[in-house]
Amino acid sequence: MLHTVNHLRWKIVALLVAPLTFVMTLDRTAMAVAAPTIQNELGLSIVEMSMILTIYFWAYAIGQIPAGRAAERFGSRKVLFGTSTLWSLMMLATPLGTSFAWLFGCRLVLGGAQSADWSSSVVALKRWVPASERAKGNALLLAGLYLGPIVSAPLTAWTIARFGWHAVFFGFGALGLLLGAIWWFGYRDTPAAHPLITKAEIEYIAAGQPPERAAARGALRRCLRQWRFWVFGVQYFLLVLIQSFYTTWLPTYLMRARGLSLKAMGLYASLPWVAVFVAVFIAGAFSDWLLRKTGSIYRARTPVAMTGFVVSAIALTAASRADSIAMVIGLLCLSFAAVGFVQVVVWSATQDLGRAFAGVMSGWTNVWGALSNVAGPMTLALIVKVTHSWASGMIVIGAAAACGALLWLFVHPERPLLGDEAAGPLPPAETDAATESVGSAGVSRHDARGTDADAGEVSEQNR
Repeated sequence: MLHTVNHLRWKIVALLVAPLTFVMTLDRTAMAVAAPTIQNELGLSIVEMSMILTIYFWAYAIGQIPAGRAAERFGSRKVLFGTSTLWSLMMLATPLGTSFAWLFGCRLVLGGAQSADWSSSVVALKRWVPASERAKGNALLLAGLYLGPIVSAPLTAWTIARFGWHAVFFGFGALGLLLGAIWWFGYRDTPAAHPLITKAEIEYIAAGQPPERAAARGALRRCLRQWRFWVFGVQYFLLVLIQSFYTTWLPTYLMRARGLSLKAMGLYASLPWVAVFVAVFIAGAFSDWLLRKTGSIYRARTPVAMTGFVVSAIALTAASRADSIAMVIGLLCLSFAAVGFVQVVVWSATQDLGRAFAGVMSGWTNVWGALSNVAGPMTLALIVKVTHSWASGMIVIGAAAACGALLWLFVHPERPLLGDEAAGPLPPAETDAATESVGSAGVSRHDARGTDADAGEVSEQNR
């Protein structure tokens, strides 16, 4: 059958879906890299700059559920075209104002519009990729998500040094408009509606789509009565405290506290993202190997998460006290790579704990992550303002995150929160549905969430 299929589905994912996610992360990261330059030129305080950076995450989190529903109801083609046009226009508009209110407003709308990217992309994957190939589709989508921060830091820094920070927003905004137009003309909401698809591929995709099951009613209410449900959310909040440092303040820290030039910062700021990009794949393979070797979900999850928390916190604290820039960057890479290990285990444990209610667990986890993406940068900014020391802020963040390791003693991922009797029998597509739920809840972002869901999917199948 595969010999008669023209693989248009992979062209759709690789040339349309992933590039839009890539430019979305370019846009999101650009402000963090340009923050020191913008702050100096416009005379903004560190607290004002932190508000501009973090309002994005509030809008992004709040928009997740409405955006996902819109993609299901109106189709990814219309929703992603409209929202990509809006967020690209916000990028173009950002340099046109010079006040705090203007930048705050542009960033607010940008976050709300970009909240549709992940949910629309997941809906597109669900309709175009058979269940047996869903992990490959997610991998391609995640490649676009992770490459954004890696490319954005050096590209943005070079553009600022050569043409000024205004050019960054004009350039990325124009690129977004172009890719949005290509999306509109190249994508269709159903494979059968695409003019370039073959009948064989339509039948192949349709045959590989498993029946879907509606979300169980009352699952959230029952989960809220479980204390482990709250423990799991809090540990993720503590994890994202460290991750938020990399998504918001790393470029500013390297320039202000370490005295790097704009050009050098652009290179060095991308290295931790390379480290976490590699780490999540290693972590997924390692955790699955542990599961196969020990046959224990607890041993495959809890020790890895606890070690990752501790290593990440210690490395971040050590980086704040290191003298040489090589040692600083090396420790920052180690810290972020350890975050990647925990991320893999977190999203695997989301499926372990949730089973049929994995969507509820995913949404709950992302709520705590969104809160931390706001609290982390703000806390660090206030500590730096009061103590005049970046090291103090990093130590506080690291110490708080280290507490996440202790919480994993109480998570017990081997025990489903509601029990199999409450969840009912799992259909064949349950694992894929859980993976989709993670995507539609907004996992970016900073964060390495989709790849982590893939790791969980493999673990679930090997159970």
